Order: sequence, then structure tokens, then C-alpha cells
Amino acid sequence: MISILLLVLVAVNWAGAVGEARVGCWKQNPSPGRQHFTTIYKHCYEGIKDLAKLDKAYAPILFSRKPDAGYRVPERWVTGTCYIHIDMHSNDDEDYVSFHEIAVEAGVINAACVARPPHLGGTSPVGPKRVMNVTIFGVRPLQGKVLGLNGKYDNLPGSPGRAELMRREIGPGPAGDSGPLAGWSQP
Repeated sequence: MISILLLVLVAVNWAGAVGEARVGCWKQNPSPGRQHFTTIYKHCYEGIKDLAKLDKAYAPILFSRKPDAGYRVPERWVTGTCYIHIDMHSNDDEDYVSFHEIAVEAGVINAACVARPPHLGGTSPVGPKRVMNVTIFGVRPLQGKVLGLNGKYDNLPGSPGRAELMRREIGPGPAGDSGPLAGWSQP
């Protein structure tokens, strides 16, 4: 009985170590550089939980930036202070991935990079080809409220859409990209 318990503990620790090895956690920029926002484990957990509940979460879908993809990326979801982002490495990349796999990888990032200080999030490849990344980082809560995966602030009259709010909060992406990671220290 004790040997089975030890075996389970070793397996859990080994799986955690393997999961964390592929995850790159963000590091805070030295002052006076652009500072990262922290995020909250519970906010990320709620967003990840909602990702895993999406329709046909276990079905592999062709993810790509190409117009004929089953699911076009980049895509972003915001829950409270947690920003979850998926994207391919290049315009030509494509891979079959399920939302369940994305949620599991986001959970690994949440455990390794959000639950532990400095609570900034991180990034990790996902899918069989490892050409898609799941990225988590912190943002300020918009209007002091939680913006869920349904993006309900997008259609408020006179309000900018969620993507515009994100650009205002965290700035433009890397050169040639409108994503959120410009000026961020890589893991």
C-alpha cells in the first residue's frame, strides 16, 4: 500500500517537472522599463475552465492563420486580470489540436507561472507539431469589471471593442504583428 502511494507521488512529481520544463514563465522588466501586470490564479482558472467547456472540446480542430482553417488564430480570451492568447508560430503553420489540449496546457502555465510569484504568466507550445503557443499574462481589469470569454463589452454602444481595449491596456505586438507581446521579456 505504501509503495503504491510512493509510486503515485513520484509519477505526479515527474509529470509536474515535465510540464514545467516546456513552460516559459515571464520575468519582470527592470525598472524603469515597461512593467508586466500580474494576474490572479482564480481568474485564469475560470477562463481555462470555460475553454474546456467549449463545444466539441475534445475534437481535434485544424488551427491555422490560413483562411481555410477550422479555427483561425490568433485568438484571445480575457477573464478578470487574466489574458489567454493562442497563435501559431508562422503564417504557414497548422496543427490539429483540441480545446481540451489547449486548456490542459494553459492549466500547466497557470500552475507554474501564475500560482507562483511573480504571478506574471508564461507561454508554452501545444499540439502534436508544437507550432502553436498558449500564452497567459496579466492585464488591468477593464472598467473595474470582469470581461468573460463571451466578450460582452464588445457591443456596448459608444464603447471600443475588446481588441481595442486590449491594445490600449498592453500595447501593440511584436514587429509586424498586432498581438500583445511587444516589449515583453521572453522567458
